[in-house]
Amino acid sequence: MQEDTTTSHEPLEAPQSAPSWGPYVVGAALILCFAQYLGWMLDRWWRDEYYGHGLLIPLICGYIVYRQLPLYKSLPRERQAPGLAVMVLGLALHLLATWKDVNFVSGFAFLITLYGAVIWLWGWPVARAAAFPVAFMAFGVPLGRVLVDMFAQPMQLFSAQLGGGFSQAIGVPTKVEGTTVRLPEYTFEVAVACSGLKTIISMSALGALYAWLVEAAMYKRVVLFLASFPVAVLANAARIATTLVLGHIFGQKAAEGFFHTASGLIVFMYALIGLFAVGGLLRCTKMRDDI
Repeated sequence: MQEDTTTSHEPLEAPQSAPSWGPYVVGAALILCFAQYLGWMLDRWWRDEYYGHGLLIPLICGYIVYRQLPLYKSLPRERQAPGLAVMVLGLALHLLATWKDVNFVSGFAFLITLYGAVIWLWGWPVARAAAFPVAFMAFGVPLGRVLVDMFAQPMQLFSAQLGGGFSQAIGVPTKVEGTTVRLPEYTFEVAVACSGLKTIISMSALGALYAWLVEAAMYKRVVLFLASFPVAVLANAARIATTLVLGHIFGQKAAEGFFHTASGLIVFMYALIGLFAVGGLLRCTKMRDDI
C-alpha cells in the first residue's frame, strides 16, 4: 500500500490590520476631541496676518498623501500597540493645554495623537512614509502671538539696521536710530509688520516643503531648509532698502503708496528667488518623481 505523502497546509494568518471602518472611527474621535482647537485654528488662519498661509497647509498635506497612496498600499500594514501609547501622550498633552488655556500646544498634541493613530492603525512602515505630511502640518500651528512677543522687537531693530545698511551701500543717505530710518526727504519706521517675522514664518514652511521635494543628500536638504531663515531676513531687508530708495528718488508717496501695499508679495518673491538660488548652489535641481 502506497503511503500518502500529500502534506496539508493550513492557511497562513494574515497580519492583523485595522478594520476598514477603523480609520473613520478614529478620525471622527480625533475631530471630536480636538473640535475646540480646530475651530480656533481655522479662525487664526483666517484672521491672523502671520498665518494666512495656514489654509494651504492641510491642502498640501492632503495632496501629498493622495499622491503617495500607492506607496502606502504597497507597504506591509499591521497594527502596532505602541501607537496607542503615543495617542495617550498626545491626548494627555491636549488636556494639559486645555487646562492651562494654551491653544497652540493643543496643535502639537493633535499631531502627536494623529501620528500615534497612524502607527496603531497601519504600523511602522506606513508611519515612516507618512512622517513628512504629518510633521509638515506643524507649520500651520498658529504661534503668531508667542513669536511676536519673543522676536518682534529684535527683528525690527535688525531689519532697520540691515535695510538701512543696504540703502547706504548703494548711496542713499540714511541714518538708523533704533527702528527708525531717517532720510533727508522723510522718515521710515520699521513697524512690527515690517520686521520680517511674517516672511520667516511662511518661508520656513516653504523651505521645508522645497527641501523635501528635491532629490538630494540629507545634509543638503537640511542646509536648504535652514537657509530659508536668513533668506527671509535678507529678503525683508531688501524690501526695506527698496522702499528707502524709492522714497529718496521719488518721494514719500511713491515709497508708501502702491509699493507699500504690494510689498508683501514683493518680499515673498525676493525670498523665493533667494531660496531657489541656494538650491542651485547646492545643485538641488532634480525633483522627486512620486509627487
